[in-house]
Amino acid sequence: MKLELESENSTRSNEIDEQKIIDITRRLVSSEKSHLQEDDLLYQIIKLTKCDLTTAKHTFEEMKNLGLSVCTNYMTSGYSLQMFAKMRGYATEELEHLHKKSQEIEEEMERRETKFLEKYGADRSKWSAEIWEEYEYSDD
Repeated sequence: MKLELESENSTRSNEIDEQKIIDITRRLVSSEKSHLQEDDLLYQIIKLTKCDLTTAKHTFEEMKNLGLSVCTNYMTSGYSLQMFAKMRGYATEELEHLHKKSQEIEEEMERRETKFLEKYGADRSKWSAEIWEEYEYSDD
């Protein structure tokens, strides 16, 4: 995905292009950096756009004005870019891909757990340390 992020880095706060925000949001959601605290988000904006801190802060403020401020993540006490992207319709393909990937991981974990329960019994309190180690660290 070619981004139009590095152009016009000297953009003033009232001229932050929404396309730039769309590009940043899509890129972060695609790279699974979708739950970030403010400093981490500023870092990512600077990293992606090669702008200065002032421009990054203006971009962040514009994102908040567009609704990011209501897209919080209670677990990280930061912002949910995934929720923001969904709300604004910025990253539908990326979100579908992440959802599919998440479902595949969950299904694999369920298959793995079923295999262990069949092999070692449903009463996990009877599992030895070796079984727990195999359960936690094996690639099955």
